[in-house]
Amino acid sequence: MPRSMTGFGRAETKNGRFEITVEIRSFNNRYLDISLKLPKSLNNYEYLLKEQTKKKILRGKLTVGINFKNLSLENGDFRLNRETVGFYLQLLEKIKMYTGIEDHITLDHLLQFKELIEPEDTIFEDDEIKTVLTDTFEKALNNLDMMRKHEADNICSDIYSRLEEIKTVLKSISEKVKDSPRLELEKLYNRLRERISKKEVDKDRLELELAIIADRVDVTEECIRLFSHLDLFKNVLDNKDEVGKQLTFLLQEMHRETNTIGSKTSDIRISHEMIRLKEEIEKLREQVQNLE
Repeated sequence: MPRSMTGFGRAETKNGRFEITVEIRSFNNRYLDISLKLPKSLNNYEYLLKEQTKKKILRGKLTVGINFKNLSLENGDFRLNRETVGFYLQLLEKIKMYTGIEDHITLDHLLQFKELIEPEDTIFEDDEIKTVLTDTFEKALNNLDMMRKHEADNICSDIYSRLEEIKTVLKSISEKVKDSPRLELEKLYNRLRERISKKEVDKDRLELELAIIADRVDVTEECIRLFSHLDLFKNVLDNKDEVGKQLTFLLQEMHRETNTIGSKTSDIRISHEMIRLKEEIEKLREQVQNLE
């Protein structure tokens, strides 16, 4: 089943030792691009989480945010950020000089800045954290996957309706082009008759040459190939998970056949239909860009 490349997944786990929250956002991208924002204490798990992601997601730009709270820090595992204290102290002194305030700087002033005291950086590596982290990450990936599937259902619904519209237009073109070679031959023949005396024209030779020219404007084969591409397009949507690349290739072929039809015919009726056909194919291309 196809999936959209846009979506959001979130999961949270709390136990007696720590709390973990995972949020994953995905956007359109030609390849798989994973951006992980981990707390320093979990940096050692970056490779593991990226490999876990690759098993679920094939294409898209992913931004992953993970919040980790070690509940043991409530027992006093904090440190004073001395450099930050010095910075804010100097900043307050400058403010005093600039404003002319003569009050003394107190501890209450400094405690307004939360950055002065921060958790002790600890690299966590134990089986419990690894299990809870990967399980929470998997839940977030599953939630993301569900949203991507739901979004893909809406996209595919629109694509199916456009495929039917293209078939309708193509059937109309196919009916009109049946007379194109004959009409083109008559047009060219009458044009030549106006310019050349009948006695100077070898009618059999002329009709042979005109028949060759008329055959060049026959677009029956192009229409047949377009119908075939439409059937294959629907088959890919119905039966494959990773569809983006194959559908993009089919759209390129559909564009090529459409341009060939347009270049071969001068029938104004078909030209109008070609505008509709190109518009629908372009809308298909825009939708396919959203699929994995």
